[in-house]
Amino acid sequence: MPTTPYGSDDPTAAQPTRTAHPAHPAHSPARIGPYEIFQLLGEGGMGRVFLARSPGSRLVALKVIRPEYAEAPDFRGRFRREAASARRVSGFFTPPVLDADADAPQPWLATAYVPAPSLHEVVRAYGALPEAGLRALGTGLAEALLAIHGAGIVHRDLKPGNVLIAEDGPRVIDFGISSAVDATQVTRTGAVVGTPGFMAPEQIMSSREAGPAADLFSLGCVLVFAATRQGPFGTGGTADILYRAVHHPPQLAGVPEALQPLVGACLEKDPARRPPAASVLAALGAADPAALLTEGLREDLARREAHAAVLVAAPPVPMVSLAPPVDPFATPAPRGPSRRRFLWIAAAGTTVAAGGGAAALAGWRSEPDAAPARSGGSGSSGAGTTGRPEPKVPAGPKPRWSTPLKKLEGAKLHLLGDVLVHWEKGRAIAYDPETGKERWTGSLRTPSDVSGNPEWLGVQGSTLFATAWSGERGYLFGVDAAGKRKFTHVVTEQSADGQSAAFVQDVLSVAGSVALVGTSGSSAYGVLAVDLGSGKVLWSRKVNGSDFQAYADGSLCFLQDNGTLLGLGLRSGAERWKVRDVIKPGAYPALSTDGETLLVSSTKVQAFRATDGEKLWTAVNETTTISPARVRGKRAYVYDGPGTVFALDMRSGKQVWHRASPVHLTTTGGADSQGPTVSASVVAIATFATGDVPGFVVLRASDGKPLWAHQPSRKTGGKSDWLLQISGDTLFAASETTLYAFRSDPS
Repeated sequence: MPTTPYGSDDPTAAQPTRTAHPAHPAHSPARIGPYEIFQLLGEGGMGRVFLARSPGSRLVALKVIRPEYAEAPDFRGRFRREAASARRVSGFFTPPVLDADADAPQPWLATAYVPAPSLHEVVRAYGALPEAGLRALGTGLAEALLAIHGAGIVHRDLKPGNVLIAEDGPRVIDFGISSAVDATQVTRTGAVVGTPGFMAPEQIMSSREAGPAADLFSLGCVLVFAATRQGPFGTGGTADILYRAVHHPPQLAGVPEALQPLVGACLEKDPARRPPAASVLAALGAADPAALLTEGLREDLARREAHAAVLVAAPPVPMVSLAPPVDPFATPAPRGPSRRRFLWIAAAGTTVAAGGGAAALAGWRSEPDAAPARSGGSGSSGAGTTGRPEPKVPAGPKPRWSTPLKKLEGAKLHLLGDVLVHWEKGRAIAYDPETGKERWTGSLRTPSDVSGNPEWLGVQGSTLFATAWSGERGYLFGVDAAGKRKFTHVVTEQSADGQSAAFVQDVLSVAGSVALVGTSGSSAYGVLAVDLGSGKVLWSRKVNGSDFQAYADGSLCFLQDNGTLLGLGLRSGAERWKVRDVIKPGAYPALSTDGETLLVSSTKVQAFRATDGEKLWTAVNETTTISPARVRGKRAYVYDGPGTVFALDMRSGKQVWHRASPVHLTTTGGADSQGPTVSASVVAIATFATGDVPGFVVLRASDGKPLWAHQPSRKTGGKSDWLLQISGDTLFAASETTLYAFRSDPS
């Protein structure tokens, strides 16, 4: 998943020019320890990170550890030792650790704030780095690891989101507490700290074996990402990526030839065969940090520097406050303009006139409760039904039935004929939609050349798909609504030169008897069109990046490949039309259609005529990722990150209505999102896993009026995404622990 600096999993969180959520409840000022909090920079698995200011007017990145870690036995002692070691790290390419408090209600650690974007943001915004830039990046990372390892620390989570690109070179952040958190994770859950695609094999197998050589493996992964815009072990499900990292050779296509031997050495499976950081530094030689910079990046850095200068110069706020202590993990309350906001405006001077104001730079908004002003389609005035979130929304009806769910990781829910299927990679279970009783558990006997278990890919059309791989062959299985096997097809095979068969990553879409299958090979990704009756591969096509999508409808296949949109014959693969530069590469859009109009949802919704690719309209142009569009009749429904839902007219793109969620939801967009769940009468959206309130909200489809919301406690609702499906007048909702059936429209 994309990451941003200082531990966030939200790719928009660290942009200073975007509106940020207030980092604390309605009272002001807010302090954690001696630090005055300005805004939330990001949030990740370990905790939240705030932009703050010290009593001496020094900006810091303040990481506050999550309560569940702080409450674990022995955590505070480990944290204290790790923080003390981190303060001994001294190097140009590591921001200094300034302060820490292991005994605070939520332990925290302060490092010098670097006003710079992450490597992840830089590569996504400005493209892959040239060889000179890669050498500058590599030398900075190697020197940073020398300093970190010299203090007796193993980073354990070196990734593009933990590398900042400043004007004078990279900075490695987020070291110094991972060991304490990792030990707590292992003790409590058996999990490890790390990011799939950037973890060493020994770290995946057992974090206790992860030494300095694991960071060198991560360094190699980061260099591959910077050179190719993707990691060396591809994309897909977490289990797939981790398996490839342990068992498959890295994909180095796109890495400059002169650097491939060094990068390949860093990515050796055996940690003893990897070069130490000093050898990497020597092999790269002298490098110029200026090679990392583009004109766009220089402008971005200048904006961030100006933002930091405004905050440093702001008048201090008195230490004394009658407000209760700040809970850094509390749900933010609505707030009006604060004294701090006006102080910033006054302090900004000419910056206010020239740049839109310090308040805007710092992420404040003057009307936080207002529904957002949205533009309609191209040339639209944005007319349509709208409104502020209502202060209350009725509680949902009592469920018709509920049943406990077996614990599944990364589960999905889908209707398959007359059953509901709840599945993950390793398991698929079908439930009766009338009673909630378990009907069957998926079981497949694999061919004799397959050593492992099959993996479930999910439901498309009338089939539950699965795959298995033997090295020489990649298999595709189909299961019907009764749990019976429909077919077993070989869809990928070993090449003539001995390269292993490509993996079947996903079934992207099905139309009639043709399935579009996404594959990942040793050197490329691809799309296959498979006739499900005969198993014949009708055509195959290599794609240029991991962010491809394909959608089948009628006789056409729509393919998004590295920013280019194509219309292909579904059975022939023949190119009918092509539109370039539809999105920036790496945006991971979603495709949907009503047969006449093709929608591409990324940070905006774009519509193209299905027959010839002519651009028709653009709507909901956002700064954050939009969910996939769900088409119902003459309308398409999408939502944005804060949970605002939009109903769009399919012909014109004009907004019929939009509605900010009446309860506080944190949702997610992108091609992997389930998007809104839609019937003829209602639209339902669910929280994302990191949402402040678990559950979902149901709106009336005709005008967006909130009908009801289901908001159980964390204890009963769990921390995973809610999964929704609608059939007739029944809304099926799955939490982490329970499957429910509700009447969707109780009115």
